[in-house]
Amino acid sequence: MISLTFADVTESAKLLEKKHLSGPTAGRFLGEALVAAALLSANLHNEDERISLQVQVSGPIGGCLVDASRNGNLRGYTMIKILNDFDVSDSTPLQKVLGDAGALTLIHSSRSSVLSQHQIQCNPMNLRHGLARYFNDYQQKPTAIEISATSRDHYLHRAVGLCMSRMPEGQSENFIPLLERFNDKTIAKALDQAVDIEVLSNMLGLEDLVILERRVLAAKCTCSHEKVLYSVSCLPAEELEEILEQNEIPEVTCHFCSSSYRVETAEIARLLREKKEQQDKE
Repeated sequence: MISLTFADVTESAKLLEKKHLSGPTAGRFLGEALVAAALLSANLHNEDERISLQVQVSGPIGGCLVDASRNGNLRGYTMIKILNDFDVSDSTPLQKVLGDAGALTLIHSSRSSVLSQHQIQCNPMNLRHGLARYFNDYQQKPTAIEISATSRDHYLHRAVGLCMSRMPEGQSENFIPLLERFNDKTIAKALDQAVDIEVLSNMLGLEDLVILERRVLAAKCTCSHEKVLYSVSCLPAEELEEILEQNEIPEVTCHFCSSSYRVETAEIARLLREKKEQQDKE
């Protein structure tokens, strides 16, 4: 009566680290956050659902925002991407950049609405502890979490995590010995190696593990030129006119994936014309 969820976001985290031009410290923090979001996304059921994590910290990195969808799409960014005083080493403890206080906000949403929202104070911030508190306190599901993100040669090397929960029919006396494998760092050390869910389950003595589902995780954003045009169309007519007068070609960069979109003069003119026509009708 034990459930395991294993998440490997290494390739997605590497791609986002490269796109954001992040240093190794921010890259590891982003990797940990993506692992957390991926583990949470295992509980999503409908195709249009996603889980978002907003992390605010008192330290110099500022925090991060990541999310994961039911179909395995991951995206995210850290507030600060280069930390010169900390990026000299691949193993700078993240606690040095996270600070003494933080808040973890978990948002479960669909395309049309927010389904649930919880905020957990973490002083100091620790994503592993924050997720465990979420499962234990809000989901009423005894859970242990381990997350590992490591760098080599100033680039992210591996970002993985394991979530172990006791199902309602399970017995505490069977769960507690497994919990000790998390507390004594056995699982943490294993995650630093190239292990998979089968190896981890055998380490926990769960040889009868049955894989119920596998999902492909990929760094994929939902931004598009059409969405950028919609955002620009929300500007007041005066601002659109000013852009045309100055002959500017706005460039909008997505925070999540660093993709850039240019809005051409003809598109600005069309948006302004449509806005004025709408105002005349009203």
